[in-house]
Amino acid sequence: MRHFFVEQTYHTARRLRGNENSLTTTWFWQVGIMAFICLGLASECLAASTRPKALTFYAVQGPTNPPNQTLTVSRTSSKTATLTASDNATWLTVSPATTSMTTSATLTVAVNTSELAAGTYNGTITVKIGTWYTKTVSVTLILSPATPPPPSPTSSATLTWDAVTGAPVSGYTVYVGEAPRLYTRTINVGTVTSSTVNSLTVGRTYYFAVTAYNSAGESPPSNEVSKSID
Repeated sequence: MRHFFVEQTYHTARRLRGNENSLTTTWFWQVGIMAFICLGLASECLAASTRPKALTFYAVQGPTNPPNQTLTVSRTSSKTATLTASDNATWLTVSPATTSMTTSATLTVAVNTSELAAGTYNGTITVKIGTWYTKTVSVTLILSPATPPPPSPTSSATLTWDAVTGAPVSGYTVYVGEAPRLYTRTINVGTVTSSTVNSLTVGRTYYFAVTAYNSAGESPPSNEVSKSID
């Protein structure tokens, strides 16, 4: 473009010697060419758009991310152009980062909430077509705190056993677990020979055994019984 302008100026200078009117005509012709080129680029810029103008994601803390959303980039020109997309947040991803387009292209926007605290997060996506079109799209993520699961219903089981004879007994201990001979709870019930075990989760099976103890120590466990809680 610069070379063309210099050449026209050179010829104008030569015509100046013979006819001043020729100078005026040539000068306005050059300006007209320049204005036409600039207006052409401007109309190309105005003919492109990105939709939607903003994105909002809603999510709850946990392992599941919200569904992806899309951005659609459109233009009236049918010439092939290079589209680039980038984001400015670690939790935000736009893809593809680079692609070719003619009249339209679709971008996928995803968020990752796995390491985020509850709150509102803001980011931006920048879309470019060649060197003449740039659009910024705001992205908002609203992350709600995880809702604790409702407590599991519980029930109880009542145990009875025979008293130990032939030796003094200071008391009995009830053992409770969810696998045979693997006990996770111990309950000292005193010298009684029955006990109700509470806080047993419905739908699970529990295993029970009883021991006696005195000043000399603790007896071996009794035979084991089990119960499915419903």
